[in-house]
Amino acid sequence: MITIEVFASEPPCSGGRLLLKLIDRIRPEYEGKAEIIVYRGVNEKTKEYGLQVTPAIVIDKDIRIIGVCPSEETLRNALFEAGL
Repeated sequence: MITIEVFASEPPCSGGRLLLKLIDRIRPEYEGKAEIIVYRGVNEKTKEYGLQVTPAIVIDKDIRIIGVCPSEETLRNALFEAGL
């Protein structure tokens, strides 16, 4: 199972809100294939990865997207490259 970690500010900026909606839209498709964890605001994980900009997506501990909400196609391509 692949781990997808989603980071958004709290309260989320416009990019963070779009990313959270995108994740909610694709979540059912990846159920049982990926664990999706959403982090809001600064926390231990943001410090662990050294993230200073959100929104961000980390796939299996690899920072894949940072600073923007990706298009659905870009996100799906990143997940495909990660093995989904």
